[in-house]
Amino acid sequence: MYFWDYSFPTPEANLAFDEAVLESIDGLAMGDGELLRLWEMPQVCVVIGRSSKVSLEVNQEACAQDRVPILRRMSGGASIVAGPGCLMFSLLLSLEQRPECRALDGAHRTVMTRMQRAVASALESIGSSTQVGIQGICDLTIGGRKISGNALRLKRNWMVYHGTLLVDMPLEWIRRYLLEPPKQPEYRERREHSEFVESLGRNLTDRAKFIDAFYRHSISEWNAQERWSDHPLATKYEAITHDWVQRRYGDAAWHLQR
Repeated sequence: MYFWDYSFPTPEANLAFDEAVLESIDGLAMGDGELLRLWEMPQVCVVIGRSSKVSLEVNQEACAQDRVPILRRMSGGASIVAGPGCLMFSLLLSLEQRPECRALDGAHRTVMTRMQRAVASALESIGSSTQVGIQGICDLTIGGRKISGNALRLKRNWMVYHGTLLVDMPLEWIRRYLLEPPKQPEYRERREHSEFVESLGRNLTDRAKFIDAFYRHSISEWNAQERWSDHPLATKYEAITHDWVQRRYGDAAWHLQR
């Protein structure tokens, strides 16, 4: 697997890249090219699911007042808030190499057990005894409160699985920009955002050391030892990402279509 530590300068490009590489590699039927990308949004934004209805999930008035963009991703699931302090990961995985991922439960299990171990190992490396669990379909939690939400998109031979890790992003952003979701996991027990979502912030004695450890353990879990510069799409990513921004992610009407 290849590894890339890279954040695009705009939220739109970060979202477009995931779809661009998935569509490109699935269309070319490449056998090699699995990728782990770790990144961060350059600014606060709301990212809604592929089928989300903006009016049911997003406080549009607050977003407009604060000039917070509302963007749609290619994967399912509910709306999230992302921005500085929220680490993001994207995995491009081959379904031929990982046939268990063709089933949704197999895909969630394959990815989330590894990401759980990466977070837990990183916490342990800084002396934290905080326990990390998996609850709902694919949430990481501490003490029954959500620290990570995740989603996927399956194609014929490849999939993208991407998600979040709340390190020290201001949680008031979530309360301000999101409505209470219409669909909720059972373990949420109808809790409001303020009682349901948590960040790792107060569990971190050394933020920089934790992030470094999380990167190292994520790379180890996925054996992502190859450099992005050697990836089959490394010479094409700028053009294909720009193409998807032009055709979709740069179009405000597309993001707000539902």
